[in-house]
Amino acid sequence: MNAAELSIWDGSATMEHFADVRGAFHVAYPRRSVADFRDALTVQAASAGFMAVAAYEGRALVGCVYGLPLSSGGPWWAGLDPHQSDDFVFEDGLRTFALLEFCGPPGGDTALGGRLVRALLSRRREKRATTKSPAVTGVNSLPWGRCGSVPGSYGDVPVSVLGLPI
Repeated sequence: MNAAELSIWDGSATMEHFADVRGAFHVAYPRRSVADFRDALTVQAASAGFMAVAAYEGRALVGCVYGLPLSSGGPWWAGLDPHQSDDFVFEDGLRTFALLEFCGPPGGDTALGGRLVRALLSRRREKRATTKSPAVTGVNSLPWGRCGSVPGSYGDVPVSVLGLPI
């Protein structure tokens, strides 16, 4: 899959390609609600600084990763355990980029996942990246560090951080 062509999208372009992204999401997460995914992505894609990187082989979307900058007062760090300093959780919309999701085939090409994550993060100006997605931390060899966990719908969710630039 390393021959895949990468495309960089803002929020508007991501929604223009929603049918393809929805398909990749459904393949990656067949038990999760596509309607809930659509609703969340619609809000996320409308956020300032949203960015996605998509990989196509021919006309088929074979993977994508996306995220957005964390804004001041947002819920990302709420309930983080162990508790971190106020300086660690401070956000101003310029400090931290949140990688929200990686959509690719289960057990698929981890090299492609790494290419997607690196392509996205190499275009960011924030000082660090964070993710709550095991799919993101599991697809590449970047030195993600776990900083704790936050409460989620189905139990605690690990939170990882990575210094930028990579």
